Amino acid sequence: MDFSKLGSWLAAIKKKPKTSLAMAIVVAIISAVAIYNPELIPDLGSDDNPAPVPLQGWAGEDEAEQAWNAIGDTFPKFAITPAHSSKGSVVNLWDAAKLVNDGKHLETFDQKIGDCVSQGAANAINYLQCVEIALHNEREEFRSAFQPYIYGTSRVQIGGGRLGRSDGSLGVWAADAVRKYGVLAADAPNVPPYSGDIAKEWGHKGPPSQFIEIAKEHIVGATARVHSYEEIRDAITNGYPVTIASNQGFQMRAKVIDGRLWGIPSGSWAHQMCFVAVDDTVDCPRSAGGGHGAAYCLNSWGEDAHAPVSEYASTDDAPPGGFWVAAPIAGKMAQRGEAFAFSAFNGFPAQSVDFSIFGEAFNDDLRRN
Repeated sequence: MDFSKLGSWLAAIKKKPKTSLAMAIVVAIISAVAIYNPELIPDLGSDDNPAPVPLQGWAGEDEAEQAWNAIGDTFPKFAITPAHSSKGSVVNLWDAAKLVNDGKHLETFDQKIGDCVSQGAANAINYLQCVEIALHNEREEFRSAFQPYIYGTSRVQIGGGRLGRSDGSLGVWAADAVRKYGVLAADAPNVPPYSGDIAKEWGHKGPPSQFIEIAKEHIVGATARVHSYEEIRDAITNGYPVTIASNQGFQMRAKVIDGRLWGIPSGSWAHQMCFVAVDDTVDCPRSAGGGHGAAYCLNSWGEDAHAPVSEYASTDDAPPGGFWVAAPIAGKMAQRGEAFAFSAFNGFPAQSVDFSIFGEAFNDDLRRN
């Protein structure tokens, strides 16, 4: 704002009593809202709310629709069996991750090119692994998924190189790739460290053949498209993470309201992320989209992209690098974009995910061994 002209501006208002009265009323209303409902005051931008990082990479609605029309009928229909209501559920899949990972959150990805689709899919696979290990007391060791492998198989083996050398992929391609070409562990022999150069190379040429043979031994059991917040809630309540690709953008800095970090809808991101928690009991702030119920969206722009790491620990201990998305916004993202639930089974069987119960057995088994 140009404060040099403030004095003359105020003097002009004083000469117009009606304008002065109107301004006084407006100021009084804004002051009252700021005191009693501060979350309704929009963030008009500051040094603490920078522009979004330009690392996205979803190929968009038109490409997604074409791809779905071509291969969508090869996917199973999403359905929890036997059917039961998930209304009112509160499930944090990071509870399983912390059980498996010595009480710590999984590493937050920090993508280096427009390979967000593979980042979101890798997050879904990693949380799915943790759920399976924690719930079924499996002795299998957690091994993080290697994102460039998913990036390459989605673009080349499934997408046929349609996008050329440009960055990007589609949620449907990634969801198809992991059930056909499997998952490569980042710590498998001879796998290079993640980098933008490796992602670009594998995204253009496809992964080296020797890694495809290894990864095919670790296919994802099922992936299925979900179309609403209610289906996102159903999936996560039963332990199935959900990737979400859409054009929905958010303010770069999440906003702390009532003890959790909320994503404030703003602008457009052609981007894939991953839902890893649901709270169907929460009333969402109006500035976040309002409504009832929310899902936690994990991003891949580093752990401090949306808030200082300390703010996550001091609020609800959600994984750094994400934010809560109000149900109406999450539903819109699923309807207009691509959302896929990931399962280790041939389908989506109902399962209890009370990690406080399973965690005791899991820890007892660890102590015995």
